[in-house]
Amino acid sequence: MARSKTFTIYSFIAICIAFYAGADVVEEFAVRGPNELHSIAVNTFLEERRKNPEIKDMGDDSPIMLRAKEHAIKRFVAQDENDLMIMKPLSDSGDKVLALPSPDDQQSFLTAAVTTRGASQGVISQEELSAMQVEIGEDIGMGAISKAGALPMGDSMEWVKFVEDKLRRDNRVDHQSLLWELGSEVAETEQVSSGGMNISLEEELMDNFTAWFEAGGGKLKYVQPVISKENGIKLVASEDIHEGEGVVQVPVKLTMSRISARNVLIKNKSKYLGEELKKTFEKNEVWALSIFLLHEWYKETAGSGSKWGPYLRTLRMRSLTTPALRALQGTRAIELSKQWFKSSNDLRFYSTGSEGPCSPTTGICNTKPNDKFAGTRFEMHQMRWAYWVVKQNAVRVHHTSTGQSFLALVPFFNMIEKRVDSGGGVSFDLDGGVTIRVGTGHEEGEIVGTHPGNFTDTEFFMRFLSVPKGLNPYNSLSMSLPGALPEGSDYHICLKMADQDKKRKCKGDKGQDLMWKMKTLSEWRKAMNLPPRLGDLRLWATRLHLYGDDEEEQKKLSAANQLLAGLPVSTDDIPAEDQLMLLGIAQNNDEAMAMVAGSNRPPPQLYSAPDPEEDPEAQRAMENLATLAAQVHMVVSTGNIIGNATRAVLNQTREFFQHGVIPKAGLDELDDFILKKIGMLAHCGVDKAMKITHGNISKELMCAMRVHLMNETEMNVFCPADAKVFHENCQNVEFMNYTAISVNNELNVIEAFRSTLYNLLSSYPTSPEEDRAVLREAEQCEKDCEHGPIYLGAIRLRLREKELLQATLDFLDDHENKTVNNEIPFQLDIKRQEREIADRIAAEHAAFVAEIKRLAAEKLPLAVVPVDLGGDKPKINLTLLEGHDIKDTVISFCRQNNVPSGYVNTLESALRKQIVNPPPLLLLLGVVSLTGERHVLGIPEGKNASIETGVFCARSGIDQEECDNLQKRVESRLSGADGAYTRRIIGTLNVDAPDGRKLMFVIRESEQHDLIQYTSDFLEYYKMHSMNAVNILANEMHKRLPEPALRIPVSLPHQRSVEIRFSRNDNITAVVAGFVDFYELDEGAKTQILRLARDGMSPGTFMV
Repeated sequence: MARSKTFTIYSFIAICIAFYAGADVVEEFAVRGPNELHSIAVNTFLEERRKNPEIKDMGDDSPIMLRAKEHAIKRFVAQDENDLMIMKPLSDSGDKVLALPSPDDQQSFLTAAVTTRGASQGVISQEELSAMQVEIGEDIGMGAISKAGALPMGDSMEWVKFVEDKLRRDNRVDHQSLLWELGSEVAETEQVSSGGMNISLEEELMDNFTAWFEAGGGKLKYVQPVISKENGIKLVASEDIHEGEGVVQVPVKLTMSRISARNVLIKNKSKYLGEELKKTFEKNEVWALSIFLLHEWYKETAGSGSKWGPYLRTLRMRSLTTPALRALQGTRAIELSKQWFKSSNDLRFYSTGSEGPCSPTTGICNTKPNDKFAGTRFEMHQMRWAYWVVKQNAVRVHHTSTGQSFLALVPFFNMIEKRVDSGGGVSFDLDGGVTIRVGTGHEEGEIVGTHPGNFTDTEFFMRFLSVPKGLNPYNSLSMSLPGALPEGSDYHICLKMADQDKKRKCKGDKGQDLMWKMKTLSEWRKAMNLPPRLGDLRLWATRLHLYGDDEEEQKKLSAANQLLAGLPVSTDDIPAEDQLMLLGIAQNNDEAMAMVAGSNRPPPQLYSAPDPEEDPEAQRAMENLATLAAQVHMVVSTGNIIGNATRAVLNQTREFFQHGVIPKAGLDELDDFILKKIGMLAHCGVDKAMKITHGNISKELMCAMRVHLMNETEMNVFCPADAKVFHENCQNVEFMNYTAISVNNELNVIEAFRSTLYNLLSSYPTSPEEDRAVLREAEQCEKDCEHGPIYLGAIRLRLREKELLQATLDFLDDHENKTVNNEIPFQLDIKRQEREIADRIAAEHAAFVAEIKRLAAEKLPLAVVPVDLGGDKPKINLTLLEGHDIKDTVISFCRQNNVPSGYVNTLESALRKQIVNPPPLLLLLGVVSLTGERHVLGIPEGKNASIETGVFCARSGIDQEECDNLQKRVESRLSGADGAYTRRIIGTLNVDAPDGRKLMFVIRESEQHDLIQYTSDFLEYYKMHSMNAVNILANEMHKRLPEPALRIPVSLPHQRSVEIRFSRNDNITAVVAGFVDFYELDEGAKTQILRLARDGMSPGTFMV
């Protein structure tokens, strides 16, 4: 392409003409600062009060705040209270039925489909379900719990009022959010009435910004900014531009990122912003950049100025007008908007927490930098503004050399058109500057574009208020199910590690893991329409003091304090019994309860509940209890009560409401079942990988759906019904995570997805044909059009979601045909065989353990001789024990039993004939236990090393985990470090033991270097240890070993030094390998010893 050197005014005119259609439609409004909406809201109230003096305050029920609530409902921030009524009238009669609020997010359609498929597998008739509904309603409304005052009594479901009260409270929009909505309404109205963008203001800001940019060393190449009311500010080619050309060059100091934050000195603190924000950047780059932005904003507007001042003043939060926003109804964009608001609110709470950056000592979060006594935190409206500005304007900058990236606010990036198929991007170059590159070539007068990142259509639209042109290869709809591991979970990463790496890297935060599991157990059951956790019923009943404050129980709880102190989570957050069972410390509820408060406790007495009108906490507890009751009622009404675990929990739940029987503390049967599924879901991948793409479903989501729809019979193939999730026989059958389970399961999976997609398609306010009609009409419009580009972008986004769903329905039809025709593999038969093998291995292991325990309990004597004492006296056994002197044993026996001394030699000879001499030892190994005691493990020739080690562990009080580690060490030593050296015999010595045994003292390669210690272990193993014997025996063995030609002292970590010895004909490499293996040294030490050995054994050698 030839590059033109001129840029004419006609190019700008062409651009303006191209933008003209829909020019008078204002579809967005700008929020220019963090205080703007808040200030507008307060000023609006003051103006209203000036007009009407009867308006006294801004309470949540005041007219002006009710106006804000209405605006929040219009913008999908809150639900209409009429939608929160859960007693719905039947169409054919005046009767009412319980129905919880409809889902307001796409995710809920997926869980609803899973629930429907689960319930459809049952065989309960509608008549039976209706009868059960009546019974459960009576259990709740007229049962013992209601009679105790914990719920309103009555046979007409009066307790439902508490559920609706809780729903209304949970749906309540907080005061700060109401101010935000009020400010948004007024700002939108004012900017729409004024025609949108203030061109003169934008031109002034642009002039200041451009001058600052150029003064700081920034350069625009072949482009110029163009301001228009229709399209804002765009960079336009001032001449032809080649593919991949850099059009904006920015010194890194002009960007805002973790790199530039390093050089920002915090006023009056002598600290740098980058260091203070380090933890926040590591946790969440958007959060950290938001704090950075606010810090500099207030320096610029309320302090002595920011070096990014002119750039900051061009940034704004772009917000859709209400009509444009409502065009997104039913799309994932509404959910994403809510997620952004929630994340910014979470940032507000994190920022003032123990790890947050807004502490009084940092001096970062100060809205009045020149005031030493000003506040030290940013408020919610400030965090929201900054978060949205970062989301809409920041870009990932990629290192040219390393490929790594960081998030940054880069000048002029927000003025470039974003195109997913254009190539280009933003890079951090070797010269230390940041460059924005175009993808495809551009002709003079074109708006330049670059690739902003791999975004879905939804993310793209929310950031840039437009949809990608053409098919977006990165488009998808996330659809994770309950129990899916969150992205970044250590557990998912550690599943794929080698065992030796897991112990070092995957210890993890058990407290965080337990909190996630407990939250998931409750959310899973609520989302999947299953009975609530019995532990939750117990929790709220206890909060209401329904079972009193038993003084004796409190004493027992105090006695368990030492146990509770070692738990990873406070018992205020997770009850101790639940933690003990989740950690595998307690095997069942009774064991957990006994650990915490002792055994043999009588059933607790049911007492009256407090008055909710006097006690707000009692009101809250009752509302939660009523919500759990509604959950039970919904389970019965939908028939989702198949499965042994579900029925068991449902029966105990009815016992609680009807008879006041408090559930046992700890995990219930359904918790155990769900935990097994959570364990299997961990193999499916993380939540963000679970998505629906155009005409396909990700393998991770297919895997998760298969697990969710597995019935108990299928689950038992992978984990036996009587096993816990942490038991070995639940861990040793590999789950083929991306392979279908069975024909029946796969058909249920297909039907669940199909139901989800159809329900999603029906949830949109329009059909695909209606959306296409709107777009066709817009294409034909040339002037005074009804809709502008943003509204039409919202329609395109909505239509693309529908087309994606429809294409995926076609995929399901095809996959169903393959399933029915057995064209895909199923793993259930394979896994049944593996289960049988695993069960056989488990049985063999159990027999092995039993044999270990039996042998460990045995203490066999060396020899036993029955002795006839004559007369009527019974025979008495003469017993010789290991390590006892044979002569002394016989003499002592004769004295105790009045046997003449003349029989001593005869009895000794009889004993010696029965003594069996042991084989030589293959291995001797000293072991220090966790209690600090040292024992000696010996493996005789011809014996099973695993059994010998297991018996040793049992006798020495070494737990299974440490015994497994010891087994690995024994295997390594016996194999000569996997063949690194040969354990050849280099010395032998026959030893007559005092107890009559003939012993063979053998020294093998690697054992010769510390003869005193090795001899000591030998004598200790055979129970004949004495220092005199050690010295004598070591000296005798020393005479039999090859004479050492070289000794090198080696310092051992945390141990005394040992000399490695070399003889003239030794294989130096083998000797060093044996020494390093014996003393567990690293490769660095091995190399150093080798160097010294080769030098020492070859005098005159030059060592570099």
